[in-house]
Amino acid sequence: MGLDKKFDIVIIGSGLGGLACGSILSQRGYQVCVLEKHHQIGGCLQDFKRKHVLFDTGMHYIGSYDDGQILNTLFRYFDIYDKVEAKKLNEDGFDIFHVGGKDFSIPQGIDRFKAKLKLKFPDEIPAIDMYFETVLDIYESVDIVNLRDVSLQEFGDKKGLDQNVYDFVSSLTNNEELKNVLCLTNSLYGGKKESASLFVHAIINVFYLNSAWKLAKGGGQIAKAFRQVIEANGGEVHVNSEVTKLVCHEGYVKELFLKDQTIIKADRFISNIDPLTTTGMLEGANIRNAFINRLKRQEQTTSCFSLYVILKEKTLAYQNSNIYYYNSDSVWALDEYRAEDWPQGYMLYLNESADNKGFAESLIVLSPMDFNEMEPWFDTSIEKRGDAYRKMKTAKAEKLIALLKKRYNNINDCIDTYYTSSPLTYRDYTGVREGAMYGNLTDSRNPFASQVFPKTRLKNLFLTGQNVNMHGILGVSMGAILTCGEMEGINNIMNDLRSHKKIN
Repeated sequence: MGLDKKFDIVIIGSGLGGLACGSILSQRGYQVCVLEKHHQIGGCLQDFKRKHVLFDTGMHYIGSYDDGQILNTLFRYFDIYDKVEAKKLNEDGFDIFHVGGKDFSIPQGIDRFKAKLKLKFPDEIPAIDMYFETVLDIYESVDIVNLRDVSLQEFGDKKGLDQNVYDFVSSLTNNEELKNVLCLTNSLYGGKKESASLFVHAIINVFYLNSAWKLAKGGGQIAKAFRQVIEANGGEVHVNSEVTKLVCHEGYVKELFLKDQTIIKADRFISNIDPLTTTGMLEGANIRNAFINRLKRQEQTTSCFSLYVILKEKTLAYQNSNIYYYNSDSVWALDEYRAEDWPQGYMLYLNESADNKGFAESLIVLSPMDFNEMEPWFDTSIEKRGDAYRKMKTAKAEKLIALLKKRYNNINDCIDTYYTSSPLTYRDYTGVREGAMYGNLTDSRNPFASQVFPKTRLKNLFLTGQNVNMHGILGVSMGAILTCGEMEGINNIMNDLRSHKKIN
């Protein structure tokens, strides 16, 4: 493989969106080239090993993966379904939320969850019915998620986009515990009490309630599967290939430059990196300052501190569930803190030991963290941040372990060793602005400020990724469909996608 030829399509960045576009377009006969600046592909799909133990960095579990459900259909369409190994999470409680001193387990299946809520809150049945009627109506209204022809591009009127989740739930009930339960998943999209969008909430809630699965061999297997598909169809994937400049002329991108000054030409280009970073690479393009300023003003979702724990053998029982711990009476308080009060809670993902079934081998613990706490090291790079940075990470880790002790009082005796990452680690490995876990914040008060379209003013430059359409494995996959639809016709893509749905 080499870069000394002209490609049909060059994709900048090997995150989920770029790889999905590469799969779609290479299967449709295009000669595709994917360029990744790091040594490992995948973006938020990246994983790593320490002492032979595998850790995910971003993709901790997936939803709607039963036969006939949307992610199952997408993976079949991408030709990666048979290459990915997944294990279903506990059907009686795939997510366990601890808030206000109590646990609440979320069962798989909309009807089961609704029934459990009605049993627990018998005086709130009208509120519960209205909640599900509304979120299901929003989910059903999205053509692309429901495999219908897209009559209007998916950036048109989105039900609930300008509605606030907290306000909506508060209009249904005065029961504070029920409000918390209905808003439990806000940590999965970085929702804030004053701005969380009901549209985003509804799509994510239904997506995971339909079915929830753990990636048995980590998120990296998805990236590897995509690479196999792209290369099997004649495409190329290059790592250590950082793009620094896109040269434009008369409304087209003519070529791009790599850091080593290699020049690559293509008929079309897709950027899977941050749209603001993309505009900064353009040379000779007439991009309006108003558009660039809008990108600069986009608020980012929260970042996080991550703790990766290797456990001693047979010391901690394995739970086939994810744990979300709130050290308060509100699910909205996780990223509202003073630095001295951090952490306010965490998201915990357990991995079972292959040799000692029933016991956990490792833990991944994430706690939302303000990116601005990293200001002393903003201009540093990986492995070059100094002793003060390492001491800060150790202090954060010990605080997080102290909070873990409230649930696992013997956790110190279980830990063999641990590793950490900060918002800066996330920023530098994924290229995400401010280390944002979920990209741009969708603000119900000004929802269109965060919207970025896949088609640009340059006739052969397109965008994809978590800031185009929506974040997460569903949002980014659907965004890739929309991006490729700009080239191939969205309903041609939708027709092919429908043909891959497995009927039960």
